[in-house]
Amino acid sequence: MTKLLVLLPLFAACHERVIAISPADTSAQPGLMTVTGSATLDVSPDCADLTMTLTSDDPRPGTATSTVNSLEGKLVQALQKQGVSPRDMKLSLLSLGPVYEPNLYPLKIHTYRAQITVTATTRDFAKIGPLMELGAESGVTEMASNFRRSDMPELKKKVRDMALAAAKEKAQQTASALGIEVGRVVAVSESAGGSMWNREYFPQNVATMSNASGPSLGGTLQPLSLEVSIGYQLGPKG
Repeated sequence: MTKLLVLLPLFAACHERVIAISPADTSAQPGLMTVTGSATLDVSPDCADLTMTLTSDDPRPGTATSTVNSLEGKLVQALQKQGVSPRDMKLSLLSLGPVYEPNLYPLKIHTYRAQITVTATTRDFAKIGPLMELGAESGVTEMASNFRRSDMPELKKKVRDMALAAAKEKAQQTASALGIEVGRVVAVSESAGGSMWNREYFPQNVATMSNASGPSLGGTLQPLSLEVSIGYQLGPKG
């Protein structure tokens, strides 16, 4: 009698092994507290920058340049007679370029245009009108006045100090009320507000030659605002 031997494959059972990682013990880690302090200072402009552009056209570029330089000299002398100090005047722009014949191809140079822009600063807003009249009499073709605050960097420092002091006072008050100690500073951030923190000139205070009602005196107050956030480590309860 023949025996039939049946071999059955042996499969090893596979078992998944799950390794659980317990969170680290945070009992020894200090707590954190974040406080914010804000400050606002209303500022108004204390000076005005009056930009005056002189223009000269001539078929020869050298002649155009020399003519506009002569006009600049006369304008500077006139401004000085009106009480504008040389340190309050600066040459903002000097340009020379061709002016082409209109509606003509290929392009043909008609003349050369030289331009110089002089910026005069005054702290007496009542002089803006007379200075613009003087500019028109001196051949100025374009004019505009922009108002700014000359000590803006110092004012920003003052606002930042005020915001930091407000945040520190709030942290001390909160810690005292909760019976905890304020530790070292771990984070500081700030956020500027208002329209003046990142700009040089005051908004909506621009006067031009075409302004029939006269130049604005730029006396509108504008907020200079800053919010400061400070993160502190906290000590144990008292």
